[in-house]
Amino acid sequence: NLPLRVFWQAFGEALALTQPLGLDAARLMDIFTDTSGAPNMLKARAPMVAAQLRGETVAPTVEIDVVRKDLRTMIEEARSRGVTLPVTAQALECLDQAARDGFGAADCTKIPVIWAARAK
Repeated sequence: NLPLRVFWQAFGEALALTQPLGLDAARLMDIFTDTSGAPNMLKARAPMVAAQLRGETVAPTVEIDVVRKDLRTMIEEARSRGVTLPVTAQALECLDQAARDGFGAADCTKIPVIWAARAK
């Protein structure tokens, strides 16, 4: 799950770049899910991301706090093996900030939406 966990943050940064375009949320998800870099999870959860981009609330299935726990576990495991995970550590810091901002119980699909909103 490490690539997927880090993906949500990277996807948020991609959304931030698209904010000035003013595209409809559903159309934006169509564009992103049709790229070669889109994981199957995005294809399955694109409607949830689009709904949140429109300001709608979605029921959490995997909370941001769970993703944070997973990333911390991965970093600790890597450290015990003498390996550093700088991208993972940075993604965790971004998610820790989201939790401090009150989004810890939100669905993980909120991660890119939070980051995109910061670009405004």
